[in-house]
Amino acid sequence: MLAGDADAMKELYNNFYQYLFSNNFAVYPYRELVKDCIHETFLSIWVNREKLPQVSSVGGYLNTCVRRKIMDALRKESLENKRHTSEAESQECSYEEAMIAFQEHEATGKILKEAFAQLTPKQKEVIRLRFFENRNYDEIAALSNCEARTIYNRVYEAIERLRRYFSIKHPF
Repeated sequence: MLAGDADAMKELYNNFYQYLFSNNFAVYPYRELVKDCIHETFLSIWVNREKLPQVSSVGGYLNTCVRRKIMDALRKESLENKRHTSEAESQECSYEEAMIAFQEHEATGKILKEAFAQLTPKQKEVIRLRFFENRNYDEIAALSNCEARTIYNRVYEAIERLRRYFSIKHPF
């Protein structure tokens, strides 16, 4: 791919698109935004292919890139929305908005911590390994001495439990 092999890029895209979509749509339920950010990630990788670092986990690297793009897009959208609604407001009002946003962010973090506390120890472990250590399902299965299918199920159940808790405590 470093040499400009479009077929290698196409193969990378085909191998990881569904993985990236399902992982990120589970966390950010904005279908079109997730798709756009995945496409932007692959475009960015293609444009900057000569500058890319060597990585041990391609899936983890791609997932991190996509998540950063999603967060940047959400931040940008939030800033644009605030800019449109508060152009006429004073600097003091902007400070108040920033404090409110900070408090909302803290409240969301608190709810996520509470939701995480509702998980079983095994669910907490697979979530930690999968999303914070970027381990793949086979690695987690080997560490847990169980089948990869069991890990898929635990991750799915944990995400569903987090979603349910979060939607009850923080409806959008």
